[in-house]
Amino acid sequence: MTKTQYVLDYILLQIDIGHWPADTALPSERQLSEQLEVSRATVREALSTLKSQNIINSKQGSGHCVNQQQEPVRVPMMFDVESDIAHQDLREYRYAIEAQSAFLAANRATKEQLRTLEKAHQRLRMAHQRKDLTAEGLADARFHLAIAEASGNRILAHSLQSLFSLLRANVSANIGTMEKRPETRLRLMRQHTALFEAIYNKKPEKARQIAQEHMDFVDRILNENAQERHN
Repeated sequence: MTKTQYVLDYILLQIDIGHWPADTALPSERQLSEQLEVSRATVREALSTLKSQNIINSKQGSGHCVNQQQEPVRVPMMFDVESDIAHQDLREYRYAIEAQSAFLAANRATKEQLRTLEKAHQRLRMAHQRKDLTAEGLADARFHLAIAEASGNRILAHSLQSLFSLLRANVSANIGTMEKRPETRLRLMRQHTALFEAIYNKKPEKARQIAQEHMDFVDRILNENAQERHN
């Protein structure tokens, strides 16, 4: 995934979940650049793409703002990202691949892929520190995608890339349910750091174990949240 696509995903997610409704002014290029740790040229390229798609418009002296949307802004998919079935299917899919992706990444990741993973981890940590749940959800999804890309298995990487819109929505929803449980979010952050370190230090068995424990923990917390909502 390019840096421009990363910015696009962030802006589209903000619009999609209602944080930036129609006529909302977007943050300035400088603010987006600093928040997402990308160049202003990258931000301008993403904004230009959104303007060409009529998702945003620009007004002289007012920056960019969101157009009136007839339908939610989403990358076309074979799934409805709001569907509980889609999210359950994705959880099962991630159970099947996350641990193996981590194991392979710890074995095969190139220096360039490790640098990409390190940057993804840094973005995730900074979003967590800022308590920006939207940015944290996107950075979390990007972190897991970076692991799949570092696995050296093109089918694993491609399949998760094709599901990225669903993944980011799923992860963002998961983090949103944990907004009032800072200790849970902190534990998740520590798990991500431990996973990054195991892959970076080329410890495949440890990476596999941490990834599995991470998925087990996420599943348990989501089940607890579901039970609390039904009680």
